[in-house]
Amino acid sequence: MKFFDTHAHCDDKRFEEEYEGGTLGVINDCLSDNVSYIINIGTNLENSRVSTELADRFENVYAACGIHPSDVFYEDPDKAIAVIEELLGHPKAVALGEIGLDYHYEDVPRDLQMIYFEKQMALAEKLDIPVIIHDRDAHGDCLEMIKKFPSVKGVFHSFSGSAEMAQELVKLGWYISFSGTVTFKNAKKPKEASLVVPKDRLLIETDAPYLAPTPHRGELNRSSYVELTANELAALRCEPIEEIQKITTENAKRLFRIK
Repeated sequence: MKFFDTHAHCDDKRFEEEYEGGTLGVINDCLSDNVSYIINIGTNLENSRVSTELADRFENVYAACGIHPSDVFYEDPDKAIAVIEELLGHPKAVALGEIGLDYHYEDVPRDLQMIYFEKQMALAEKLDIPVIIHDRDAHGDCLEMIKKFPSVKGVFHSFSGSAEMAQELVKLGWYISFSGTVTFKNAKKPKEASLVVPKDRLLIETDAPYLAPTPHRGELNRSSYVELTANELAALRCEPIEEIQKITTENAKRLFRIK
């Protein structure tokens, strides 16, 4: 079986430093192993451009381009987002992201995060493109923002909210993606949320090189480990792994408009 990793950062410097073959090596290895598709995710102008370059090099790699809440320090937000709009014109750019809010460390002003989040949601509305939401300890504000843009849909990646929040997002037309965190022993909320997401809204990801699943927790994560997340979801939901593989691949292709 081959799995669709909907969220990875294969260009992360850790791969160049710690993985034999670096970025190109890890992508080749994972696609040769158990991965059918990878969406490489941008977090700033520089690596969003790299994502499109990787999509050019690999048939089954696609790009997402966006400005992460931890990277919102460009002098002119409008000029920065204009660059993202240009990058999203690439034929294999399938999503705007990752964007959103991160209140975990309180090291980036919330008002600045909000400015970039809202402007990028407006761009997604303009372009009619799905978005990838980063939501860390900012559930209420993220919900409020997406409700301002009812025509914009997408996915809350590496979901960390409650089962109730997952149900509300599904009602609003959104997808929910689970990463290696759902395999962690103490990850009560993701495990509970995974039980209420309907089949047609379920996605899987690695967020590589971060959040490696059990039994690799703390190690360098890579796209091939997405199968471990799929196995955990199959066990939690009492569904065959073949079904999880099938529905998550179909859902990803539908959301990101991949034929």
